[in-house]
Amino acid sequence: MDLDRQVKEASAAKTQTGAGGKRRLPWGLLVPASLMVVLIVLVFAFRAQLLTGAAEYLVVDDAPRPAEVIFLLNGDYNTRPFQASQLYQQGLAPRIVIAQAEGQPAERIGLVQNETEISVAVMEKMGVPADKIVVLQVEGGVTSTYDEARALRQYVRDNSIHSVLLVTSAFHTRRARWIVAKELAGLPVSLEVSAVPYGSFDATDWWQSENGLIALNNEYIKLFYYFWKYR
Repeated sequence: MDLDRQVKEASAAKTQTGAGGKRRLPWGLLVPASLMVVLIVLVFAFRAQLLTGAAEYLVVDDAPRPAEVIFLLNGDYNTRPFQASQLYQQGLAPRIVIAQAEGQPAERIGLVQNETEISVAVMEKMGVPADKIVVLQVEGGVTSTYDEARALRQYVRDNSIHSVLLVTSAFHTRRARWIVAKELAGLPVSLEVSAVPYGSFDATDWWQSENGLIALNNEYIKLFYYFWKYR
């Protein structure tokens, strides 16, 4: 009896193994594995298009139209205030509005300037008259795009503004437009967005730059956070 059982077990083991003693991949796993390989190949082949599409989703850039105010978001003062100045010089709005950013420790001891003050200085240097720049004073200063959107809503209500041209960095535009539009909901005001290009990368090559990788990854994290917190 023991011999017969050993023969049956050996026969079963032989049936389950292929040439060279290797186990055959069950058909139930072969199809998913093949599909996964095909998917990986397709992703690699079309990686540039997929990566570009991921960036382009973040970008909202309306054809510039005249507005009552240009609203400049705090941030990259090496690009944003320059574009706001150009839009002003093109006659697209009679004034530029920006909310005062929160002060930082290094600023309080006189080592650096507040980022809003730098943006204002850039715009004045670019030819925007000081009396055409409105700095919204918010208690404690703004610390986020959400804070800036709330400051803009108050300004729009107090001054009966009916059209706003929003200026911010390209990857920031979708989140900025979403939260600003949400805060302006119910008010008779139109909103257009002007996307400011980056200096060293764009939607077609952001993954080849460290700054591009950081900018896109940070923006997607913030976008999901905003959709979750302020929905």
